[in-house]
Amino acid sequence: MRALAVTCTTMVFAVLISWLLGSLFLPIGGTLLILQLGSVTCAILFSRINGILGALLGAVSFNFFFTEPLYSIRMSNADDVVNMATFIIVAILASELTAFYKKQQTALRKARLQANVLRSVSHDLRTPLSSIIGSMETLDSYYHSLSEEDKRELIKGSIAESKRLHTYVENILQATKIQNDLLIAGREKVSIRFIIDNLLARFSTNRISVTYKNSNEHFTASGPLLEQALFNIIDNALKFSSQAVKVIVSNDAKNTYFSIEDSGIGLKNGDTESPFLLFSSSRDGDVGRGGIGIGLNVAKGIAEAHKGTLILQNLEQGCRAILSIPNLSEQSS
Repeated sequence: MRALAVTCTTMVFAVLISWLLGSLFLPIGGTLLILQLGSVTCAILFSRINGILGALLGAVSFNFFFTEPLYSIRMSNADDVVNMATFIIVAILASELTAFYKKQQTALRKARLQANVLRSVSHDLRTPLSSIIGSMETLDSYYHSLSEEDKRELIKGSIAESKRLHTYVENILQATKIQNDLLIAGREKVSIRFIIDNLLARFSTNRISVTYKNSNEHFTASGPLLEQALFNIIDNALKFSSQAVKVIVSNDAKNTYFSIEDSGIGLKNGDTESPFLLFSSSRDGDVGRGGIGIGLNVAKGIAEAHKGTLILQNLEQGCRAILSIPNLSEQSS
């Protein structure tokens, strides 16, 4: 509907410009070109149908306003038929060229995305894999000469890196589902404190402080997906802050809110949108801090699958992420 309105408005504007310039100095050929430009613009901006509609409006307007007898529609001579056909043919060609260009651009973006995937995945998966392999080879080669404490440390380190690897793979799978609109959140009644307790156990650090300001003990959501989203946000905050990360759980009549605040370096240039882009990372190539660049993208996708939101706010020192999930009454409406 919007495309139809813009198409009609564009052609009306083209007719007005043609009439104004024609009354001053523009020859009839120039009027024809302006109307043709209007129809081509509609074909480029929207679709072939809009281009053909613009062409028909342009041809009819040209016949009505600019050819003798004025203010009447007549297709009695060959010029009128040729003008109409020319309008339509040019509009179709313009729409086809636009479609071809967009297809090539999409292919180029996919190629760049694949290159980013290979670069990012190879870097972030190689690190935990190398650590696991190294620990297991050490354990295998020097098993009898290692102390029990050293053996336990090697095993604990391998388990930690395995969990890190699992997180990367899980995020890649979720990102693939999000990109293909396959992420469906199966909702059920879940305990907010249970989700938070699971997260604290997964991180096993004293750098996370949790404050509850909510009156709801339970709400309706996909527990595993929501936990994954919160894990990604908190994990990101811990990477860029050496101090405690504050998690505040609150709610109002419509939503339950999870606010995660860190005191790290904040958002680069105050940009609150780029961190959500797929494979967006603060790392420069293989240098610097930053992960695979899909964690926040996945978290935002999970929030939107719940019909919620995830926003970032830049603070004087650090950053705040607010994940909101509609309460049961809002989700069922």
